[in-house]
Amino acid sequence: MADPADIAHLLRRTEFVARQARVTELEAGTIAAAVTNVMDFTANANPQIPANLVTHDSANSYGQFIAAHNWWLDSMATRPRPFQEKMTLFWHGHFVSEWEVVSRTDHMMSQNQLFRTSGLGNFLALTHAMALQPAMLIYLSNGVNVKGTPNQNFARELLELFTLGVGNYAEDDVAEAARAWTGHNYNTTTKAYEFRPTRHDTGDKTFFGITRNWDGPETINEILSVNTAKQLIAAKLIAKKLWEFLAYPKPAAYIVDELAALFVLNNLEIRPLVEAILNRPEFYSAEAKQGLVRTPAEWVVNLLARTGLTSAAINVQGYSEAMGQMVFNPPNVAGWKNNSYWMTTSALSGRANLAKRVAGLLRANGGFDGLYAMSVADSVDYVVNYFGLAPLAASSRTALINAHQAERGASNGSNSRAVTNLLIMTMLTGEMNVPS
Repeated sequence: MADPADIAHLLRRTEFVARQARVTELEAGTIAAAVTNVMDFTANANPQIPANLVTHDSANSYGQFIAAHNWWLDSMATRPRPFQEKMTLFWHGHFVSEWEVVSRTDHMMSQNQLFRTSGLGNFLALTHAMALQPAMLIYLSNGVNVKGTPNQNFARELLELFTLGVGNYAEDDVAEAARAWTGHNYNTTTKAYEFRPTRHDTGDKTFFGITRNWDGPETINEILSVNTAKQLIAAKLIAKKLWEFLAYPKPAAYIVDELAALFVLNNLEIRPLVEAILNRPEFYSAEAKQGLVRTPAEWVVNLLARTGLTSAAINVQGYSEAMGQMVFNPPNVAGWKNNSYWMTTSALSGRANLAKRVAGLLRANGGFDGLYAMSVADSVDYVVNYFGLAPLAASSRTALINAHQAERGASNGSNSRAVTNLLIMTMLTGEMNVPS
């Protein structure tokens, strides 16, 4: 049997929430069996984009953005196998496009669905598909990249952020890759990708020391398939980034090297790489279990799952910018960082304001009034269990007990505010933000 604490950790990192029913289901087997289970998306029944978000509505584009934002967060909280949405979120933060730049619902949702259906597929194929999607063509300007005046935006990020990383290419490689991608454009009439031969530079280009008439997609093949040295560099970049997304920052070089070698051996298939990450003993170490601060999206999804509230009911979008993470709108092409990135005064204040909103909704119609009749300690334990945080560290539990006791004592017999504040304080505990 697997250690329940290890199963809970696996679920928190893959399914956002360690639901007790899932822990009980998976602890009877091995870690390997549990990993296979969370990576089996059959139970999700091939989820599709809602009909109201498939077609762009120029008269209601902001309303569509809010609907998409709420739908995706609710999907993270309610999918039978939420790891599909977790991987969608990973690729959304890697192959970044911003809704406010693209400004089309159909394009952003098509990209979102690509990440959902291909998140555990082949990295080479995913990179090719991403490059020609309208959202990316618009966001990084390749849609207007033409011979004579090549636009380097997409070529630069393809090398710097998407595949190789700084220091593994030269400026001349960016310039020549940009020329190679000319003519792979966006048709503003059909709202689709279109290759325009007359706008494609057919001259010789020197890319990574090889001179010939390079075409754009061939640059992806060169990096991820043909040039084995570059392929390994890209494999290390993705292996490290996935490890830091799922486990903890700054993994030892040997971990990255071993994962990258496996990634290459499997022809850049993502599923074996992720499976290897989730099965490594280091993934279940104390460093891993205490290694990541929940992002705002992960923190919100945990609240949605625990409370049964919806993103729309809470109006999560109204708090997201203050918390530092609004899905569909990463801060820039580099996406979101982790840990200390979220631990700013303003970001924590944003979480506190959302927690107040959630507490108000939970208290409506007499919610949690039963705490009035409980002892202070029992009230704290009840709320902690409600949010799935038991057992708390002794220091956290004592702090909650002392604060709740003081508020009850100051309430002159009316404990309503004390109960509301207990809910808020529990949502803001270290255990809720850095689960172990």
